[in-house]
Amino acid sequence: MAKRIGFALFAIPVFLGISWVGDYPFLVLMLLISLLIQRELINLMDMQGFRPNAALIYISGTALFAIAIFPKLAALIIFCVVIFQITVETLNKNDRQMFRLMSSLYCTVYPSATILSMVLLRNMGEPMYGFGLLLILLFIVWGNDTFAFFGGRTFGNNLMAPYISPKKTWEGFAFGFLGATVGLYLALTFYPLEGVTFASTWPLILLISVFGPIGDLAASKLKRSAGAKDSSNLLPGHGGFLDRFDSLLLAGPIMYLYAIYLIL
Repeated sequence: MAKRIGFALFAIPVFLGISWVGDYPFLVLMLLISLLIQRELINLMDMQGFRPNAALIYISGTALFAIAIFPKLAALIIFCVVIFQITVETLNKNDRQMFRLMSSLYCTVYPSATILSMVLLRNMGEPMYGFGLLLILLFIVWGNDTFAFFGGRTFGNNLMAPYISPKKTWEGFAFGFLGATVGLYLALTFYPLEGVTFASTWPLILLISVFGPIGDLAASKLKRSAGAKDSSNLLPGHGGFLDRFDSLLLAGPIMYLYAIYLIL
């Protein structure tokens, strides 16, 4: 716990600082995080015998981030990436072709598309408007995770998904909603945005408090299937980047879609 808190006190200000700068520094940071998550997913898939194509995944994942620079070409870029992967794996002589193709697509799309949604969110509207939207996402997720952890640890008795995660409880899940509420309130208080109020964003509490934990459970299921406790040991006290960003991987796209259709 000491390592976990100590690393968070260093990493959060750095992450928020680069998020505030935005533009290419933020794009490069998120691309790096996406590639590191891909690396961890590839290792987890390897442990299960799927043998995804690492080079193909890194190239395809990087190509998807071009959407942040050329948003009008998003459909073309996605189409080219998918066709590229199918073509390469069709011509590959690997005797587990379908396992390799599906695991490669998963390791490409899951981290890249979800992390990319945070970049697109940061780029929405005026430069600092996007930063405010990103803060809302981060504060809700962090609030949810924190309250769920300590609430479950203190009051948790009823396991939520014991076959996936033996420590997650329904009590912790319920406390997560409270933490998400606190997070949204703090984000709107510290960084108010014109036209964005608690009344217009409260559904995010429900959406992110549901899909965030699903992202967490998805990562837990992958690790459990591979027989691994953490996705890696790159982050002191946290495990790997997948362990740290698992909730954001689904919460990010939810926030982005909400912002497009219900805020802007």
